[in-house]
Amino acid sequence: MKRLCIALACLATPAAAEIPPWAGFWAADPAWCANTQGEVPEAPIYLADTEFAGYENGCDIVVAEPHPSGSAWSVTMSCMGEGESYERDVLLMLSADDHLFWWDEGYMVERVRCR
Repeated sequence: MKRLCIALACLATPAAAEIPPWAGFWAADPAWCANTQGEVPEAPIYLADTEFAGYENGCDIVVAEPHPSGSAWSVTMSCMGEGESYERDVLLMLSADDHLFWWDEGYMVERVRCR
């Protein structure tokens, strides 16, 4: 009976979502990591497997498709900021030294991971 209860508990528990390597807090300047996210423009952004949060905007991550290289992802987001809703397609690239390169509409922003 004990084994049956454990088996049923395992079946009822959702599988843990895989956390992408780009999840975390990122800043364009390492000094910004000390600031509270979302309160001032010079603050880190937050990326998770399902969301992005920045200064005065946030997005639901709809799709994140890995590239064969293993260090880049095409990400489609549904966003809201300053009273406007919009879709955004970005390319995220992660370097071996923990820098995130965010390509968006022809522009690239480099960020460092906040620790």
